[in-house]
Amino acid sequence: MKKLLLWSLALLALLPLRVPIVAAGMMQEPGQRMMLAEADRRQQRRISLNEAVELVQSQTGGRVLQAQEVRGDGRDIYRIKVLTRQGEVRIVHVNAETGAIE
Repeated sequence: MKKLLLWSLALLALLPLRVPIVAAGMMQEPGQRMMLAEADRRQQRRISLNEAVELVQSQTGGRVLQAQEVRGDGRDIYRIKVLTRQGEVRIVHVNAETGAIE
């Protein structure tokens, strides 16, 4: 009986330690929460590197040799190296935000 009482007290003593962890996400200013929500929306609109590769393959009919994400002119782009059907190696840039081939 004493053990049960001790365990109960120990658990009750630890319970308040979880409250700050749960509340930590709510301690941000409203403006910060809005900025984080906007960043999440922008992240969701992005196309993935795999989607960019598939897009370039379908547009060029070629074989992708290399693909990577790079930052150019203050925006994220995918740099994709393709071997075309004509045997030429081309570099294609895809806007990560819009999926537009540049």
